[in-house]
Amino acid sequence: MKKHTQISLALGIGIVVFLGLCATPALAQNPAFMVTSALNATVPFNLTMPSTTPSGAAVKTVEINFVTADCAAAPGVGPIGSAQITVTFQGQNGFYHLGFAPAQAFVNETDFVLAQTTLMFADPGTPVNFGITGLEPNCTVVMSGHLIPK
Repeated sequence: MKKHTQISLALGIGIVVFLGLCATPALAQNPAFMVTSALNATVPFNLTMPSTTPSGAAVKTVEINFVTADCAAAPGVGPIGSAQITVTFQGQNGFYHLGFAPAQAFVNETDFVLAQTTLMFADPGTPVNFGITGLEPNCTVVMSGHLIPK
């Protein structure tokens, strides 16, 4: 049972507002997670979503809130396309596309980066596929978010 604290605010002409504030933040109930690919992994690849919370509770839904990728292509390469992320949620595949920032050219490679907030849902324990719609560079990817327990 959660304990609640009520705060009364007097506003102008005798109007009183009651705010029910919960002592436990909502995010504490939905623990954070992070999964990462191997360093400079060959695209495409899968990242397996967690199926239990750090305390061992079963997960109902995985909420992916942030995706970052650093991809290296051959020197002089122009656009590589968009990142295509394929998730399974409630037994159906969902396809998400994230755009890369403009390429950074170096002597030994061309670097493509994305860092984006998202709201994607995935079934626990399922693979999330990371691919590129154009070329197949090597990428390091991190996905993070929250686990919604059963």
